Amino acid sequence: MTEPERPFKELDPVGKTKVAPAHGIAAIALNMSIQYHNIATVQDGALYQQYKLEGRNMVPLHLDMVFETAIKMEAHLLGASERIAKLVVDAIALKVEDDEEGESDAVSTP
Repeated sequence: MTEPERPFKELDPVGKTKVAPAHGIAAIALNMSIQYHNIATVQDGALYQQYKLEGRNMVPLHLDMVFETAIKMEAHLLGASERIAKLVVDAIALKVEDDEEGESDAVSTP
C-alpha cells in the first residue's frame, strides 16, 4: 500500500472556512488540553516500568479527563475578554472621575 502524497486533500475546502470566535476558542482549549495531558503522561517505557516497580499510584488517563480540562480552559479563555473589558471600563471610569475632580477643583479656586 502506498502512502498518499496529500492525506488531507479532502479537507482543502475547509481550510478557508471562517470560524466563529467561540468555536475557535473551544478548539484552542481542546488542543491545549491534549498537549497538557500528553506532557503529563509517562512517555518512556523504562520510566513507566520503574514507576510500577516503585509502587507509584498512576491514574490512568481517560478521554473524559481531557474534555474536562478543555472545558475548564475554555471557560477561562472565554472569561478573559470579560476580565479585560472590565479592566478597561474601570480604568476609564477612574480617569473620568479624576478629570471631573480636577475640573471642580479648578472651578472652585479663584
